[in-house]
Amino acid sequence: MNRKFGTAVFMMVACAFGPMTAVAQEDSEAQGNIDITGSGETATHACTPESTVEITGASNTVTLTGECKSVTVNGTDNKVKVEATRAISITGSSNTVTWKRGHGKSKPKISRTGTDNKVTQEK
Repeated sequence: MNRKFGTAVFMMVACAFGPMTAVAQEDSEAQGNIDITGSGETATHACTPESTVEITGASNTVTLTGECKSVTVNGTDNKVKVEATRAISITGSSNTVTWKRGHGKSKPKISRTGTDNKVTQEK
């Protein structure tokens, strides 16, 4: 069975039977993409300098280690800790993103859309 086909079938079945938990797609992660979808989940993922991370859902707690190319958060009440990234984009409400460092000596480019979204640098 083709692995991508099997993943697609799993995703369709999971969506048909209820909310999907926070899952990073293995095939995408190997290519540098980390997609996390869910509600009320806790997850930790290791980034590479080419990793693009997309977090979609509500009340998730996500820790990203290493250096990520970009981090996008869509939803409500997500809490994300990022070790390093070039860009942070937030859409939704009451999301919190804490970052340690940008790429090299630069701070990450930050974009916020929505209400009560917070982006802060960890001291």
